[in-house]
Amino acid sequence: MLWLKELPFFAWDLNFPEDKHSKFHSHYSSNAEDGIQSFFAVRLATSNAKEMAAYLCHIFGFTEIATRDLENGNICVCSHVLRKDDVVFEVVGTLETRSDTSYTKAKDKFQISHPPEGNFIDLETKILNFLGGSEDLRQNVHEALQYNGIRKLIDELGKLNQPVVLSAIEEASMASKINEFVSLHGIGVIDVAFEVKNVRNLYSKAISAGATIINPPKLSRDLNGGVLIATVGSPISDIHHTLVEFLDYNGPYLPSYAPAKSHTVEDREFVLQGIDHCVQNYHFGELIPSTNFYMSAFGLHKFWSVDDKDISTSNSGLRSIVISNLNEKVLLPFNEPVESKMRGQIEEFYDYYGGPGIQHIALRTNNIIAMVRSLKSQGLEFNTISDEYYEALKQKLTLLKIELYEDFEELKSHHILADVDQSSLYHLQDGKLRSNYILQIFSKPIHDRPTLFFEIIQRYNHNGFGKGTFKGLYESIEEQQKLRGTLTPTELGRSHQIPQEFRELESI
Repeated sequence: MLWLKELPFFAWDLNFPEDKHSKFHSHYSSNAEDGIQSFFAVRLATSNAKEMAAYLCHIFGFTEIATRDLENGNICVCSHVLRKDDVVFEVVGTLETRSDTSYTKAKDKFQISHPPEGNFIDLETKILNFLGGSEDLRQNVHEALQYNGIRKLIDELGKLNQPVVLSAIEEASMASKINEFVSLHGIGVIDVAFEVKNVRNLYSKAISAGATIINPPKLSRDLNGGVLIATVGSPISDIHHTLVEFLDYNGPYLPSYAPAKSHTVEDREFVLQGIDHCVQNYHFGELIPSTNFYMSAFGLHKFWSVDDKDISTSNSGLRSIVISNLNEKVLLPFNEPVESKMRGQIEEFYDYYGGPGIQHIALRTNNIIAMVRSLKSQGLEFNTISDEYYEALKQKLTLLKIELYEDFEELKSHHILADVDQSSLYHLQDGKLRSNYILQIFSKPIHDRPTLFFEIIQRYNHNGFGKGTFKGLYESIEEQQKLRGTLTPTELGRSHQIPQEFRELESI
């Protein structure tokens, strides 16, 4: 078996305790030299953006800060931008469903005479002529004309300028990508946006590493100032990454977004300190290619890793590698399954998601108990943890004589997991022994497919990922798989279930 310590990353071992890891990087500034500064926003795609935005506002207490819709000039894509404290979500959808059939019928029926001499040309050629005749745009124009909103622009060409038409075609292209994404995945994360130092440099680096071009670097301005924006795609999945470089912009979100009509801020007992990490799931053999791509494209480095020696049950297991930017504000874990007797959570994700993608978003808070209590009161459900886990945790804390700041029984009642860093023990003035630790919990999936869910995490000077909580969280998902009936035997598992004499008969 290939263990992660043998994987082709760095020559030195990065699996040291997290407090040492933090000290090792203590000289790093908040400005990462690899170009990526922080998470900017997470973009969710769904068939009903308004409904999903309302759901997130209700559950988490987000406030809608900006929109894009028919009322402010959009014709293909709608968007609702939500913020709570230091976390921003953008929920996107399409204003109509693309239909190749309806486009073909309309094109056959609706021929337009544009030149004075009465020569008939089709819609594609008319727009291409308006844009200067570049054949490079024909495919984009072809896709754009599958939307009624774009076809209606034909009658307005004389009143429009080229940038407006080009922007509309770009919007239609994005609508096509959203339609394809939602058709395959249902609800999911289509884009993880980063705030960066230099869009053009990082864009070039990503394209050279094999990223696909979604939108090349472009200066976008409105009355609030300007930003440089580019979007690239992963060659291994359909995840996009928008790169945002702020110039002199001071608007609510980005240029071309209208401020939301209502800015009601709901007071909650907790603060969202940021997006802690976004976890991607891949299939067998995809872990190394995917992490290598992200390291090459964005200048990220290996942060932490575990394999099935640490994260497994008697039924299934996984390997995981976490990569990070230099200031460690962006953490990206990557998972892949290992051969097991049962189909684990990664295989289940693939079955219902239809490919690789983001399994969950981790939100960092200053008060996990208050947050979980609040989210439960709004209807969000969480995975449960066995009593055996808390018995073992209590024994460990007692043996080490460590006291947590939270009440142990309250953590247990909410099924919150804890992992302490034993190498960071210290005494308070009152003589109590403390250590750095993390608290974590997984929600149940937020829609009917068992694909997308949230993690809530609180950190006490523990910047890593604890093996104890990782394993406990993995086991909590496996228990949900049992309830869903998706923890089913693999070929390996079926072979183990068949008596030897019958396997010999089958091979004859």
